[in-house]
Amino acid sequence: MVVIDAHCHLSKGRGPVELLIESMDAAGVDKAVVFGSGAAKDPAIDNRFVAEADEACPGRFIPFAFFDPRYEEIGLEEVEKYLKDYGWKGVKVSHQHAVARFMYPMMEMAESYGVVVVVHSDHSIRNHPYIIGDIANSFPKVKTVILHMGGGTCFDSELLSTKMAVKNDNIYLETCYSNPYAIKQAVETIGADRVMFGSDSSNGGYGSRFDKPGDYMDLMLDAVRFADITDEQKKAVLGDSTAKLLGVDA
Repeated sequence: MVVIDAHCHLSKGRGPVELLIESMDAAGVDKAVVFGSGAAKDPAIDNRFVAEADEACPGRFIPFAFFDPRYEEIGLEEVEKYLKDYGWKGVKVSHQHAVARFMYPMMEMAESYGVVVVVHSDHSIRNHPYIIGDIANSFPKVKTVILHMGGGTCFDSELLSTKMAVKNDNIYLETCYSNPYAIKQAVETIGADRVMFGSDSSNGGYGSRFDKPGDYMDLMLDAVRFADITDEQKKAVLGDSTAKLLGVDA
């Protein structure tokens, strides 16, 4: 079984890329979707760092362009550079205001390139699942992933994420910080092919608070392992669903 982490960050200044690889190896994760975090305060810096990491570690990463909707045209040019010239698989929207003005031109660009858009979610008005659901509804051809399933701070938001996915066939859910019950409900409601494991790991950051490499990633894996779903459904969530969505080998 191939395990793919659908939510990892690589940011310049946080530490060497090998920190993330070390965690992946320790936790048994084969590949990771990677994108910047905004820590560098400039999407271009993080995108360059991700490109260099992908070149240095062939076969381990699936890069996404990092997009901050506050940067307007500059941000759009940055995204198109990596979609067009590098063939990256998608766009990661930063935490700042999923209803910002340049979200719509970015979604139009994502549709034209046929790539996936992943958006941070929580219970706030800036990134609520309802907000992301509205954007996804406006662009039904763009596969849109609600990161965290709205969770981590509010269990109700996790359940609302599933409702958004029921109403919009182009919405997928990613599991990091989510309750095993919410994962079970999502799998049973929209199918395991639209639910994917993610950890929010990085080259530094949350994982560095744990004693051993991979402990943090393992904790996120446990939410899927402990969910009351079948082994076949777990196999899909842990890797097959992401591979299918992004068109990569599983």
